[in-house]
Amino acid sequence: MRLLIVRAAQWRGVRLSDVRAAYEAWVLVMLGAGVTLPVFLVPGWVSAPRLGDLALAAALPLTVLQWRRMGRPSRAAGPVAGLMLLATMLIQVSGIGQTLNVSDVAFWFRWLAAILVAPAVGVMIAEDPARRRLFFAAVLAGAVGHLATYGLLSLVGRDGLQAVGLASPRAAYTSVVAQVRITTVAEHPNAAMGMIGLAVPAAFAALSGRWSRRTVALSAAGVAVVGFLCTLSRGGLIAAGAAWLARAAVGRRWRETGNPLGLSLAVCLLAGGLVAIQVARVEVDVSRLAARLDREQIDENLRGRIATWTRTLDFVADRPLGVGWSTAEELGTFRALTVSHNGYLFMGRTVGVLAAVAALVLHLWSAARLDAFTPLSVYLLTMMFSEDLAQGAGFVFLICLVAALAWRRPVAP
Repeated sequence: MRLLIVRAAQWRGVRLSDVRAAYEAWVLVMLGAGVTLPVFLVPGWVSAPRLGDLALAAALPLTVLQWRRMGRPSRAAGPVAGLMLLATMLIQVSGIGQTLNVSDVAFWFRWLAAILVAPAVGVMIAEDPARRRLFFAAVLAGAVGHLATYGLLSLVGRDGLQAVGLASPRAAYTSVVAQVRITTVAEHPNAAMGMIGLAVPAAFAALSGRWSRRTVALSAAGVAVVGFLCTLSRGGLIAAGAAWLARAAVGRRWRETGNPLGLSLAVCLLAGGLVAIQVARVEVDVSRLAARLDREQIDENLRGRIATWTRTLDFVADRPLGVGWSTAEELGTFRALTVSHNGYLFMGRTVGVLAAVAALVLHLWSAARLDAFTPLSVYLLTMMFSEDLAQGAGFVFLICLVAALAWRRPVAP
């Protein structure tokens, strides 16, 4: 059968290696864009699959195609972790005494598929600079596209964006005192900023040339700042700043020389932006930013988060195997109180303590490598400690990818 396929491909002038290369490139673009731009495949349906779900399903064959290139830890990690999660799911279902519904299936599919796909993608982007740039360019393009939906929102409205899958039916324009927070394709401002802010670590890895990389990185920082103005999410902005600091540490570790012209370019871009705002007579609502950065409100928010983390830790201690995704009937009104504002605690509540601890340890290990992937690892760590991100297909894949990258050899920036 394989001989017939090879002869047919040769007869048509197409080699199987070309088909495989095209497929792998397409999958990398889909996975990268799906992380930061989770477009609805069925517009207007709240529970519709997203671009990230399609990308995970399409990427499953990569596990077989990249099997020989994986090291022993990567080969073992995917199947072992997958079996552990599958066993956790079955124990949860048997304990609850219910069958899985559509939401449960979607949630567990994302985790199981991401665990199998991530080691293969990790090998591809760690060993091949061209594929690494392609993947992160897709992540960067998705972040820019996500931010562009905010501009389109003012032109075509939420209904217009929903019609093409660029806005969730739960998209909101919320205003509390002076805090106006907007969402489009994401359903929460913190999640939206988490996607938009990925432009910063993606920019560091997308381009290799010094001038182009610095220019794009500065532009990505601008994307993150504009994203903060739309979402008022402090966690995403802090994570972007942490990625910048991580990149500086990586440069020092690899003895990169400083570039005063890069600093000059940053100052010029900042000055140019202020001049453009002045010339265009854009009204900047300082009260929105002041209200979000007010010290008393920050202290109150932090106290609330600590109380939430404590409550979630108690919940996880009572149910170390987790309770899965859709368990509203079993948890009752307590389910609303278990919004953890922490991705690792959310993992402990849904997929179990063992998975959450393993993810945290591998993410710390990945960040400690101080190489090309450290800014991404630091960004993910910061975001995971600030929001429940371990649920959408894009971030579930990113969690597994950074964990899989912990086994890599150091990659030069």
